[in-house]
Amino acid sequence: MDKKLAELIGKDKVSTDIGDRLCFSKDVTPLCYKWIDLYKLPPYVSDIIASPETTEDVIKIVNFARENNKKLFIYGGGSGVVGGVIPTESGITLDMTRMSGIINLDEESLTVEVQSGIIGQNLEDFLNKKNYTLRHFPQSIRSASVGGLIATKSTGQFSTKYGGIENYVVGLEAVLPDGSLLNTGDKPRSSTGPDINNFFIGSEGVFGVITKAILKIYKMPEEVKYHCFIYSDIFRALDSIREIMQSGIKPPVIRLYNSEESRLKFEKLGFDYDGCLLILCFEGKKELVEAESSVAKKICSGMHARDIGEELGKIWFENRFDTRHILEKEEEYGGMSDAIELAASWSKIKKLYTEVEEYFKKRNITLASHFSHVYTSGVSVYNIFYLNAGDEKEAIDRFYQIWDDVMEIALKNEATISHHHGIGIIKKTRLKQELGKGMELIKKLKDNLDPENIINPEKLIEN
Repeated sequence: MDKKLAELIGKDKVSTDIGDRLCFSKDVTPLCYKWIDLYKLPPYVSDIIASPETTEDVIKIVNFARENNKKLFIYGGGSGVVGGVIPTESGITLDMTRMSGIINLDEESLTVEVQSGIIGQNLEDFLNKKNYTLRHFPQSIRSASVGGLIATKSTGQFSTKYGGIENYVVGLEAVLPDGSLLNTGDKPRSSTGPDINNFFIGSEGVFGVITKAILKIYKMPEEVKYHCFIYSDIFRALDSIREIMQSGIKPPVIRLYNSEESRLKFEKLGFDYDGCLLILCFEGKKELVEAESSVAKKICSGMHARDIGEELGKIWFENRFDTRHILEKEEEYGGMSDAIELAASWSKIKKLYTEVEEYFKKRNITLASHFSHVYTSGVSVYNIFYLNAGDEKEAIDRFYQIWDDVMEIALKNEATISHHHGIGIIKKTRLKQELGKGMELIKKLKDNLDPENIINPEKLIEN
């Protein structure tokens, strides 16, 4: 089978080496670490790794998989945390890492066209050299591919001003399950029916393979300014950021840490304040930065916040990708940690936060939370739990139970079970409950595009 595929795309683009097969059959889902500790293998390992370099290669691989009834799993950068790239049965993994080219920089339209396998940080570095920026900074930027960011509907640390990845995608190219090619162009907006780009944004690869994307870019900001505040009351701090957003200004960064995460994340960086930490960032033209920061400062002061200046904001920016305080838990026997990112409207967020906090407190499980990705209508809450169990198997069992229980709390409070990590295999059991009839629409579209269920089977849709 692998020899036939090698004849189609080239011997150097096909591997059956066990090391490659293991590498491309996992992501950074905490469960993966425990599975490998216990069983030395992920649940499934692909038979073949195919590494295309061009769209034409992808078309050949998709046609080969369909004609030979082989399941096809898509691997971008392997940075996901919910098992999105993990095979659900044997088959072929499509390794997109070689499709990492920059095709065109349109400096007049402020867009860039790239192959979907390019890593986010590599694209940002290229743009920075020309005094541009994507301004899309997910925690995974150093390992996530553009295609993966689109397929999981990611968002980044500067999202409050610039939006999620859906606000960046101008156009894309995708290979459909029948091997045909779709290209949506680079129009700034169109009123010609549903936006086809949106069928692929957040689709987790079930409708086809994204091969290229045209993204908005920005000029590097003229001025960047941070402002930090301490609150004794988390809900008063929440009221502050709601008022900031609803006043019409949009700081790119609004991050509110509860007292537990303030301590865990910042004590090694010199944080010695008692309370909840709010970090605001303003950027753009100097006059606008001064005006917006002045409005926000007035709002925070009116909510009895203590102004501690900008230094901690700068420290956060320099250390924002450091997750050692979370990952250290994975190294403990029976230890596990994970992040559950929910989102709700302003009228529901306080009740949601309280119920999640009470759930972990009753079970004596450490919970550290922060609010970020802020909207005029609501906000995301990022809940990091630190679990101790008697052994690895018990840790896995408790992990599944925690996820299911917290998703139930979210759904009861009319919140979303996933703000930006996607669904993968961890959240799929509750997806139908959130989407309702929408799940039927997704399944009908999948059945029509991919009747043999070749591409990313058992992702998004229960079969």
